[in-house]
Amino acid sequence: MGILESIPIVGRLIGLADKGLDLADQAVTDQDKLVELKSTLVEIKTEADQVLHLAELNTKTVPWIDGLHKMGRQLLNFYTITMAVVLLLMNVELTPTVALILGGPNAVYQFVKGKGK
Repeated sequence: MGILESIPIVGRLIGLADKGLDLADQAVTDQDKLVELKSTLVEIKTEADQVLHLAELNTKTVPWIDGLHKMGRQLLNFYTITMAVVLLLMNVELTPTVALILGGPNAVYQFVKGKGK
């Protein structure tokens, strides 16, 4: 899901088109009307997808921030592993508290960000 699809009204438009297709299959018995309704809903969904895609392409970004965001998981994992190795080399015991401090930011990021693509 893109950034713009998370905006309630835009995401709802795409969701409504999908739901309309499902409802049309169940409720409409006249095949000609069903085909007409489905083609209209598909046109609406396609147009909304195109508008979203163009808006996302035209969105201005700062390249290094965008790159940093895309590397979020990798950077947090690298930090966690590196700090664990450094602490072990310094003979610091890895207690549950230390593990929570090391892995906490990564766990929060994974929870907020969700499953990656």
